[in-house]
Amino acid sequence: MKPLRSLLLALGAVAVVGGGWYLGQERRAAEPVFKAAPAAVRAAAVAREPVTDRIEALGTTAAWESIELRPVVSETVRSLHFRDGQAVRRGEVLVELEQDEERARLAEARATLREQEREVRRIEDLVARRLVSRSDLDARLTARDVARARLDAAEAALADRTLRAPFDGVLGLRRVSPGALVGPDTVITTLDDVATLQLDFTVPSPQIGALAAGATLLVRGPALGGREFSATVVALEPRLNPVERSLTARARVDNASGAQKPGMLLQVLIESSPREALVVPEEAIVHYQRSHYVLLVDRADGNRLVRREVGVGARAPGRVEIVSGLAEGELVVVEGLNTARPGQQAELLGVTGADPAA
Repeated sequence: MKPLRSLLLALGAVAVVGGGWYLGQERRAAEPVFKAAPAAVRAAAVAREPVTDRIEALGTTAAWESIELRPVVSETVRSLHFRDGQAVRRGEVLVELEQDEERARLAEARATLREQEREVRRIEDLVARRLVSRSDLDARLTARDVARARLDAAEAALADRTLRAPFDGVLGLRRVSPGALVGPDTVITTLDDVATLQLDFTVPSPQIGALAAGATLLVRGPALGGREFSATVVALEPRLNPVERSLTARARVDNASGAQKPGMLLQVLIESSPREALVVPEEAIVHYQRSHYVLLVDRADGNRLVRREVGVGARAPGRVEIVSGLAEGELVVVEGLNTARPGQQAELLGVTGADPAA
């Protein structure tokens, strides 16, 4: 009897469990099935636009011509003919040193030369009348040439006492006063040609193909208030830096406005290889490791969201070139990427650019 009773109890328990499972399934079937709400997103149409390869580099400006004004001799300053920061023209007298002794030597040399020239004329007349030999004339000609050389030396010595501007430019601060004893190691002031600046910058070796003498580039910097200036590449170093594997280039920057100063750090923008290409907004690109993806709105499938891997090329502020994976006119999500998931239906809140379905 006990085995039979146990069997009956077990069958009853199975029936109770089975009935409960069936009722549960029936209850679930009666409940409404949950369906995810469409993802609210904004999209942008893949467009074809002009694109260029952009190279960015940093460079430092310098005056096109720049010198420290120093005398070549040791002497006392007689007078200064400039003010701090004055713009001067080439050849203007800037500093005069004491030169009384040199002027006296110059007057003596001129008198000596005049005397020797008179003697040459006199001897030439005597030679013509055959009263003296030709050797006497040769000796007098040599004496005249020596006197002429001494006159040239006296003029050069006097010129060394007068400092002139070697080119057009702007003077720096005056560092000496009249009466000061100066020499070759004394900096009287500086002179810079700032109407044109030179800008030296470096680019990595893989990008040197975009550089060539005569190429135009743009420069900008924090101190320029967002303004951009054009520059022209004038020369390239003939060899790479063996440590950094980079090439140094020099550009000429027009600075007629005077907005730029020597020593400024500027950002250099080089554009090359202009072309027409597919572009999407920068915010549409999702990066994962070394791959790039977009969330595509598949209108043929009821605006279902599809993740697609793309190849990217050149970048510009706010947009990215697409080299593979998309076609012109397709829609990519630009807002709502944080909540949208592949496979969801999309509720388009708006389309940036030309909507192909409009």
